[in-house]
Amino acid sequence: MKLVLQIAIGVFLGTLTSQSLVEVWRLHQERAARAAAEKIEAEKAKTRHELSERIRTLLMRGRQEHGDRPPLPPSFVPDDTATGPAGEN
Repeated sequence: MKLVLQIAIGVFLGTLTSQSLVEVWRLHQERAARAAAEKIEAEKAKTRHELSERIRTLLMRGRQEHGDRPPLPPSFVPDDTATGPAGEN
């Protein structure tokens, strides 16, 4: 009977220890995954901020070059219908 009791206590303590270790490992893995996700989000935020700063700089430079009037779009075609084809005035 004493031997059976010792085996039962050993199995109980072994199971308890293994469950505790598994829980500690799971928490460790969750923290590591959360830290990696936060790092990725911080890098994305930094990239978005740098991109917005570049856009802002380009817009400000464009305003300085064109003097507060909006620049012409790249697809702008002047209206030449009033003067007719080239060389006919």
